Amino acid sequence: MMSNTKNLQPVISFLVGASLATAFILFILSARKGNNIGTLMASIEEITTTTTTTTNDKLTPPPFEENETKMVSNEEINTTKITSGTPPQENETKVVSIEETTTPSENETKMLLAPIAQENNQDLLKLLQRAATEDRTVIITSVNKAWAAPNSLLDLFLESFRIGDNIEHLLNHLIVVTLDKKAFERCKAVHSHCYFLYVEGAKFDEEKVYMSKDYLDLVWSKVKLQQHILELGYNFLFTDVDIVWLRNPFEKMSAAAHISTSCDFYFGDPNSPINFPNTGFLFVKSYKKNIELFEYWHESREKFPGNHEQFVFNQIKFELADRFRVNIQYLDPANFGGFCNHTKGLDTIYTMHANCCVGLQAKLHDLRSVLDDWKVYKALTTDEEKRRGQFTWRAGICLH
Repeated sequence: MMSNTKNLQPVISFLVGASLATAFILFILSARKGNNIGTLMASIEEITTTTTTTTNDKLTPPPFEENETKMVSNEEINTTKITSGTPPQENETKVVSIEETTTPSENETKMLLAPIAQENNQDLLKLLQRAATEDRTVIITSVNKAWAAPNSLLDLFLESFRIGDNIEHLLNHLIVVTLDKKAFERCKAVHSHCYFLYVEGAKFDEEKVYMSKDYLDLVWSKVKLQQHILELGYNFLFTDVDIVWLRNPFEKMSAAAHISTSCDFYFGDPNSPINFPNTGFLFVKSYKKNIELFEYWHESREKFPGNHEQFVFNQIKFELADRFRVNIQYLDPANFGGFCNHTKGLDTIYTMHANCCVGLQAKLHDLRSVLDDWKVYKALTTDEEKRRGQFTWRAGICLH
């Protein structure tokens, strides 16, 4: 008998517990006038959902904050050695090519390609695929008929790669954007990657007077092309054709920078927007925020009518860094010189820009002199001879 009683104890305990729970629910329902069991169950479900959400919030790591970006130090710039553009950081958005996404709708395609002729888009994409490095980086320059003519700027530009310090291979990644048909034909005769940029209503075949309407249309069309290249998922280093290359500039690009630009005037800090940028030498990585930055940059033209793209960039550079949370590296003229501001010696120079120099003939004269000086410097057999020679640039029409 005692054994049977012990066996019944768990059953009795369960029935007692169930009765108490039922009584408690009936008590709650009677206390909450107008409520029913469905309402009570909804309340219980709401409490359960809230608890679960709170628990999940605690377990999920916080999203990446774009303002938690790393500033570029002088040490990083001096030690970073890359042969081309670097891939994005793990937590940043890298734009992929059209081939890696679904086919855009007709309206999306029109928005993506404007003002570039849509029939040329496929040619550009194929050209980018052929010319890009493994990490989807291309070098871009642009020429019209005057700059592409024999013995003009394009010839000097290409020659600088061939006589530079082990940089001739970079020509494999260079796309020459031509602004008229004659420039396109000339480009094809001297280089393997040529692209004809057609902008409806524009005529870019002759040398343009500085700050004329045609000149402004020309420089702003380059900004739209650059944005389009980013949209297609490619990093680019844009270089004006009146820049001669002497060493590999990617060696001085910081991996922490989203954008790197040369400077007309430099005040010692590569992170500081007080430097005066020269967007004629501009390295940009294909991030979503950089595409948005370029769109905003182009829209800002209306705020500063009658001005070129570099002037507008300089006016909004503080806003760009803050609004889009980008690191902008301002390149030291000791490495990326120009006629405005340059080092006197040849030991540290990577590129030389014929800026602060008006007129095609003046540019050609002084850039030819730069290449001649470089050849003499390179002919010396040892570093000691180069230092002892104390080589510097000869004075020219613009270069002093």
